[in-house]
Amino acid sequence: MSNKIRKRLGLIGLGNQGQEHLKAASLSDEIELVAVVDRDARMLEQVNSCYTHLNLALHDQIGALQQHRLDGLILALPHHCYTDVWQEILSLRIPLLKEKPLGRTLNEAREFLAQARAFGCPLQTAIQRRHHPTYQALKRQLTEQRAVVREVYAHLHLGFSPQGEVDSWRSRQSMAGGGVLLDSGYHMVDLLHYLVGPFDLVSASLWRNGMALNAQEIEDEAHILGRSEHIWVMMESLLAGEPDVNNGGGYRKSEGISLLTDQGLFFADRQGLHQDGILIENYAKEWNIAMANQLNQFARNIRFGSWNDLNIWDQLPAMQLIEQAYTLAFRY
Repeated sequence: MSNKIRKRLGLIGLGNQGQEHLKAASLSDEIELVAVVDRDARMLEQVNSCYTHLNLALHDQIGALQQHRLDGLILALPHHCYTDVWQEILSLRIPLLKEKPLGRTLNEAREFLAQARAFGCPLQTAIQRRHHPTYQALKRQLTEQRAVVREVYAHLHLGFSPQGEVDSWRSRQSMAGGGVLLDSGYHMVDLLHYLVGPFDLVSASLWRNGMALNAQEIEDEAHILGRSEHIWVMMESLLAGEPDVNNGGGYRKSEGISLLTDQGLFFADRQGLHQDGILIENYAKEWNIAMANQLNQFARNIRFGSWNDLNIWDQLPAMQLIEQAYTLAFRY
């Protein structure tokens, strides 16, 4: 019976990513969201009114979480905030589910991991796409059909106008650590590792406003070419995307992954899985189920101490490849 007791979690950060975890908490059957922390009183008031069914304790200080006897903690702060509060978070000495990226740089990621290990805090990165039912179905079909992958192309277009960027922390290199490669590209690198395994970087091309990037800028376009023993890997991450003629000159949000195999051509996005152009499985595109699956997996890791899962250890290779891409793109 003890295995069925929900794990008590706290949440730090009530921005967009924190809101996604709040929505998913109601769908998880293995966690109970107990308390949230944010220094913005308006965000706390909004959560209090919108999520009354969760009966959350609201705090503006991390130290207040000590009173709740939590089993784990979800971290959804802006990237640059962690350096100031990391020691305070680790002092709680509980498992952590941290929104990607693991760090703004590979060195920061390694430092976070080393410090978490010293405090006895298992650290898992929150990566949603590998938990989405469609991409899990693709993984299952590749395994069941024993498909040999020869070529992969993955893309993620966010549909935002590059000229419409606001002056926020995400637009500042020192705070964000990078642009679309570190943000949306991280999802694609992780998804590729999940589906076909690690690969070596061959070339990287980063752009901003149609011009080659320099080291002080945030890229709005990233193109990656990689190679494993038998597979060519291509990845494209764009802040904008293809023009959307139905949206008054805007851009079309799009994502998907194509795999050329000896069993045919597979294509998956968040709505369906196709083989040679024929729909073979389809699912709801929303993130709620994927987020809930991720929370359930975090709860199981806490319950059984299973911190050697590839979901965790794939993150350093992902960070390493992204850092190599930045270094390669800046070589000129």
